Amino acid sequence: MTNEISKTGRLPSTPSLTVHAEGDGIAVGYTDSVNTTMNIIMADGRKSSVSTNYFNLIIGYDPFEKDHILVDPKRALTEYISDDVKERFAGWTPEKIAEIKKLPAIISCERDGTDEQQAVFAFIRDIKVQDNGIKVYFQRYFPLPFSFLSENLLDLAMYLFELTRTHWTIKKIDLIEVLQDAGFFPGK
Repeated sequence: MTNEISKTGRLPSTPSLTVHAEGDGIAVGYTDSVNTTMNIIMADGRKSSVSTNYFNLIIGYDPFEKDHILVDPKRALTEYISDDVKERFAGWTPEKIAEIKKLPAIISCERDGTDEQQAVFAFIRDIKVQDNGIKVYFQRYFPLPFSFLSENLLDLAMYLFELTRTHWTIKKIDLIEVLQDAGFFPGK
């Protein structure tokens, strides 16, 4: 048995995946005997259900520097987003913010051209609309090689030049499935 991630296939159609972040570590529990569900336990102990039909993509911010970023409102849910998704999530009402917080996220700096660049898989903990921008608080779960983004553009509904543009968008894509197909979660 090795400590490497197995790329043997997709999760069975009825898995339960629980992800727990504590400090800088992460624990993932897996079973294939219950209905499909994914629960996230934040570092503060809060448990949240997850929506896997969409994901947050935030490009242009260092996800390793702090646990929050300040997004220019002109670049938040305004570009690289389909009209129906924009209509569903834009507006910053408490209800829409609550829905956005249920979505997984990828956060990364813009492409820097190095092989060492990393993004993170995260969940948004809170969103505060301020006079100087939209402050997004997030919980990091694990790093992703930036190459995952460029190698899976089509599967993530992204454009190549999107990786070099600071913005926050929401994609109507099951990120968990794309990560699973890429070998980041155990297979069958």
